[in-house]
Amino acid sequence: MKEITSPLNRYIVIRQSEIVNSRNGMLFLAALLSFPAVADELKDRSENNISGYQSYFHDDLDTPKAAVQSTNVSASKTSAASASGTSASLATAPTSPGREMAVGDAQPAAGPAGASVQTSDDASRPIPDKGGVLLSKANEVSVLRLRQDEPPVHWNSVGRNMEAGGLHGNIGTQIEIDDARRSNNENNGGKFKYATLQAFLRHDEIPNWYFGFYNAREDSYKGQFSNQHYGGTNTINEVFVGHIFETWRGNIGAEVMGGSESAGKRWKSRLKLWQDLRLSDRWSIAGYAFGEFQPQGREPGNGDLEKLIFETEPALQYRVNPDLGLYLRPFYSYNRQEREQWGDIIEREWKVSAGLWKNWYPLLTSLYVGVGQKKTTNASDSYELFYDGRYRYVGGTLSYPVVDQLRLYGEFKAKFTKEDGAWTTAGYSWTPFTVVGAVYNF
Repeated sequence: MKEITSPLNRYIVIRQSEIVNSRNGMLFLAALLSFPAVADELKDRSENNISGYQSYFHDDLDTPKAAVQSTNVSASKTSAASASGTSASLATAPTSPGREMAVGDAQPAAGPAGASVQTSDDASRPIPDKGGVLLSKANEVSVLRLRQDEPPVHWNSVGRNMEAGGLHGNIGTQIEIDDARRSNNENNGGKFKYATLQAFLRHDEIPNWYFGFYNAREDSYKGQFSNQHYGGTNTINEVFVGHIFETWRGNIGAEVMGGSESAGKRWKSRLKLWQDLRLSDRWSIAGYAFGEFQPQGREPGNGDLEKLIFETEPALQYRVNPDLGLYLRPFYSYNRQEREQWGDIIEREWKVSAGLWKNWYPLLTSLYVGVGQKKTTNASDSYELFYDGRYRYVGGTLSYPVVDQLRLYGEFKAKFTKEDGAWTTAGYSWTPFTVVGAVYNF
């Protein structure tokens, strides 16, 4: 019996140096008490982690990742301050100027039930994750555009105010002036385009679907814009519906459109595919490609039979930091027109743009340069040249919020072209291109 119970009567000898003093005991006890709060914060951080990426159509998060990380840092600093003494003793400790600033940021303010509240402005600043770039609500810049008349760089507008419920999106209007000035002033001309209404809408009851409409009027003129003679008008009406496929790297979308143009007296239909994907913490790719078909119109005097159009514009972006980005944007367009007389024609255009954008909070600016060529030939004889224009251009954009969700934007581009062909006068021209618009998000 003694052999069985003897192990229970053994004593463990602890050296005096290993005895935990009262100060370390209080630190150990404080760590145990704060563990459930730390676990809750880690859970919130995992739910709000989007790997440093927010796409063009991504819904806003109620708690940005930057705020969660700042709260964790504040909690850890506050626990350390409580274990080593009061905040007053920290303020009087001899430290370097840089250390004094850090301690000042870590001082907690009184909150409900003794909870610490972060009072520093660092809580609202984005914090890069593992050297990457973090996008927050105030830093949603995108280079994705779904049509050529949209700004090349803009703030994300779709997906805001999701907590309001119901219908949300954006509605806007804009004016374009494309004024070509040639070496021979008698051949000057241009186009005035007024987009009366353009909308992009979503509804909570049909998630991942979007719809919208576009209405614009184009007026072609001869002479300069200040002294023009109008020669033709084209009214454009479009209605589109699209679906968004969400992936862990971003979004992929498909869209169908139906519309009409008064100048060609014809209907048109379009199938478009687009993408907005993250390749890494700093690299992303966006863009679209569509095919459009315009059947022969039934109105008398319409010599054009059919039109087949293909267009694509991808964009590759590199984010230097949360406030600065670089992008490369190639473009290609193919337009084949079948005609009753003089043979079919093919119109091709390509261009490459390179630019950078800068976010000044709340002002957003961008600069870009590019080169391109537009060429129109006979479909059966490519040596029969109707028009050939080789151009280069430089431009910039501005965007600024006026009140609440109403934002004004503008773009100016100067294009220099060398023209040749049977449909134009050989020589040089330069074209100031101006865009002024407004968009309201709701």
